[in-house]
Amino acid sequence: MTANSHSHQRGIVLITAILIVVIIASVAATLGLAQQVWLRQTENFVDRAQADSLRYSAINWVAILLTRDAKDNKVDHLDELWAKQLPPLPTEGGMIAVAIRDAQSLFNLNNLIRNNAPSPTDISMFQRLLTAQGLDPALVYTLLDWIDQDSQASQGGAEDVDYLAGSPPYRAANQLLTSIDELRLIRGFTPQVVEKLRPLITVLPKSTTINVNTAIEPVLLAMFPSPPAGLDGFLKNRETQPIKDQGDFMKQLPAGSPAPQVAYGINTEYFLVTIGVRIGRLDRRSEVLVERPISGQPAHALWFRTNPVQIQTKTDENT
Repeated sequence: MTANSHSHQRGIVLITAILIVVIIASVAATLGLAQQVWLRQTENFVDRAQADSLRYSAINWVAILLTRDAKDNKVDHLDELWAKQLPPLPTEGGMIAVAIRDAQSLFNLNNLIRNNAPSPTDISMFQRLLTAQGLDPALVYTLLDWIDQDSQASQGGAEDVDYLAGSPPYRAANQLLTSIDELRLIRGFTPQVVEKLRPLITVLPKSTTINVNTAIEPVLLAMFPSPPAGLDGFLKNRETQPIKDQGDFMKQLPAGSPAPQVAYGINTEYFLVTIGVRIGRLDRRSEVLVERPISGQPAHALWFRTNPVQIQTKTDENT
């Protein structure tokens, strides 16, 4: 065998060895990446399970707190423990934050229908609320047509015939609202209108009273056909001197104030709970509606909604 033949064979062996090393390195890199992805997915799954466990524990804690509060106090107001702003609490691998809000401090859109009929006083109140926000008070009529049980369009309203002509076509619900976001299906309630109203309104399973001890200022003002002057003092005093009965409410209002024309009270049956959980790289926020029956039964969650899971990633992470 000549020298050239030996050199040629050594070259082939060298190239083959290099190709084998490259293949092994590629396989190792692929396996390493797959393992990294699997480990990251496992971490995310564990974090999500831990977040869910914390959320359920928080809901149970809120239910116990509100049930005990009903036994100890006959009036719901802003100086109670449930209304206090709690700091975020550290947990293993993260933190949890819980905030409780009186749902009856807002305007319940389902109040527009009482005893299966439109409620004139609540309709007028909602119109005042719309006007105060710079919105068209005629929006109340499309909302009424959406939640009433008939298919007859009122003047300025909209029913099946109007929605079926759209793209895509759909029918009016003809039942009480189930969420604030449902408003976007109703004629005239653009996303901008809905977001402007969101801080002032809520949707509860039935018609309710407005708790004057907790009602936010715009809602409290809209309760009166002519808003009384000098409510600042009342709003400040009620935090430490809550209204004890309906008669006491009129006594604490400025002299000469007109009586509210809508149903109001000093007790609350529904509470909105916001739960924020951060575990590892996972950040999850949930909203819960808790019912505390006036019959004295334990408080319990009616529904909860969870925002899409957010996973915090670094700029150099692709997994």
